[in-house]
Amino acid sequence: CNRDSDTVGGSVTAYLDSLGGEKQERRKREAWNAAKSYWATLRPNVVDEGVSLGYPRWRKRAANTVRQELSLIRTALNWAVTNKHLDKAPKITLPAMPETSVGHLTKAQFRQFLEGCGSPHVELFAMLGVTTGGRKSAILQAMWDQVDFGRGLLDLNPKGRTQNSKHRATVPLNDLILAKLREAKQAALTDYVIEHHGAPLKDIKRGFAAASKRSGIPCHPHMLRHSAAVWMAEDRVPMAEIASFLGHRDIGVTTQVYARFHPHYLRQAANSLTW
Repeated sequence: CNRDSDTVGGSVTAYLDSLGGEKQERRKREAWNAAKSYWATLRPNVVDEGVSLGYPRWRKRAANTVRQELSLIRTALNWAVTNKHLDKAPKITLPAMPETSVGHLTKAQFRQFLEGCGSPHVELFAMLGVTTGGRKSAILQAMWDQVDFGRGLLDLNPKGRTQNSKHRATVPLNDLILAKLREAKQAALTDYVIEHHGAPLKDIKRGFAAASKRSGIPCHPHMLRHSAAVWMAEDRVPMAEIASFLGHRDIGVTTQVYARFHPHYLRQAANSLTW
């Protein structure tokens, strides 16, 4: 058959509709929603390497994100061939993965950074960052009804928010951060955990810049999430637990980024290379 007149969008939509509620369907639909403005009206017979490599420049997102979206399109087009909707699937070229760097603080650096936090809300945010591994937006949006003091838990996903690719976990709170949260709750003027002058914050970059300058420790909010993961890996926490703590749906991502910080990383393999 000759169906080159079909669009990429038609093939992807048909593929998604065929999934029937499988576990990864929502994630795949989210990826397609992000990609379809570029891909939907293209005919498969005009897709070449240039079209594929033009997508990352158009999308302007991290390589991991772009690769996931392009992988979906490649899978959908291959499915269309298998189901005889297309004669031949075009080659979808994925961008190379960049070298992974993990900007994080040591525990000593974090203690020094805390000394430079001139405001209680910046200090509390920093402490929550390393004890929950939460993203900046999750912590800034956290409200007191998400904190379960009795069970020592924080649900980083507020009521009414639908989980998406940036999955937000429910994490246990250790005694150190629980004590700080109890102090903050007694002084709270709003329903938000992080507040300043009686109002929630949209961002905390200014406070972090000031703390970095005073402490001499350069730090941005996302470094706290990396630091939490690195500290857990250094303390021999299994990768599966770290993945759950960070809300990673794919443990492969966790392992790729953080496994090398585990003291026993590849040690058994290295010890076998003797003669």
